Amino acid sequence: MNFNKQPDRIQKMHRLIQAETTGCPEQFAQQLHLSRRQLYNELERLKELDAPIKYCKKKTSFYYTQAFDLELNYSLKTIKGDEIRKIFGGSYFRAMKLHGSLIHLSYTNKVLEKPILF
Repeated sequence: MNFNKQPDRIQKMHRLIQAETTGCPEQFAQQLHLSRRQLYNELERLKELDAPIKYCKKKTSFYYTQAFDLELNYSLKTIKGDEIRKIFGGSYFRAMKLHGSLIHLSYTNKVLEKPILF
């Protein structure tokens, strides 16, 4: 997955949950282009951010049990060549795809060539 789509997906999930128009889990997953399992993984990540999410069979929708808002900000800047060495003194950060769709940063020491995960 292209990682700059991740914030859009999270915002779409939030809007649908807020409006209580997610549909059943299969429909919700399909709207987000995810498998059902991936949907539940993403919902768990939102719950880790204290999102009070529940599912109502009668409404066939996920919903927030209390007022909840989500503000998502991110920035992206590419750094190349010598600028990397200047900033990190011979070491560099690189994005790694782990745990499904979340992007984690790893720090690689050029001397060790062994990633250290944050």
